[in-house]
Amino acid sequence: MFKELNQYKENWEKEKTVTITNLFSDEDANEIWSWYATNRSFSKSFFTGDADADGHVPLVFADEGTEEYDKLTERVNQKLDRNEFTYRFGRTQEMHPKLIQMWQSKLFIGALEYITGYDTLEWYPDSTFTSKYEEGDFLGAHTDENHGKIAFVYQLTKDWIPQYGGLFLRMPDWRNVDKTVVPQFNELTLFEVSGNGIPHMVTQVSNGVKKMRIGYSGWLR
Repeated sequence: MFKELNQYKENWEKEKTVTITNLFSDEDANEIWSWYATNRSFSKSFFTGDADADGHVPLVFADEGTEEYDKLTERVNQKLDRNEFTYRFGRTQEMHPKLIQMWQSKLFIGALEYITGYDTLEWYPDSTFTSKYEEGDFLGAHTDENHGKIAFVYQLTKDWIPQYGGLFLRMPDWRNVDKTVVPQFNELTLFEVSGNGIPHMVTQVSNGVKKMRIGYSGWLR
């Protein structure tokens, strides 16, 4: 990573997004992947937009194979068809120790500050999570407004091709795509979300796909 800092910085200045390859050693990346691939703490999360009595919109979870799962899936698909923000994907708050060690590293955060030009970037683990997208999962278009300066996704996705779906799309005008990212193993993608943010989404994972799209994501403030 550190050998290519100037190239990453140049790419960021041009596009306000950059992908850093080979973030971890092959051994460490495979260890992290194996830990998440067999982790049982993932729960399928849904965004319905329904507020509770206090006016907050809570996370909603359901187990696959249940009536509630089928009902929520139908609900979010209807919202997607109406072009309303929604999502369905698995998530966990558990973090592999090597991810914690990396994101706590002053050297690592300092490198990200150099690349993006921000004087100070702060990592808050409570505002991060690891996602697992499987067949039919997606994340609707949104901006990440008020979440931070930089959004990131560290990809733990193996052998992924565009036909599987699950593509990151950036759409500055909410319609036309100016950046597409096919998730690749052991890559870290950064993108600007300060101010009003920039619309982006993750396309639906195609029918019949049995692989998992796993990524650790969050924001730097």
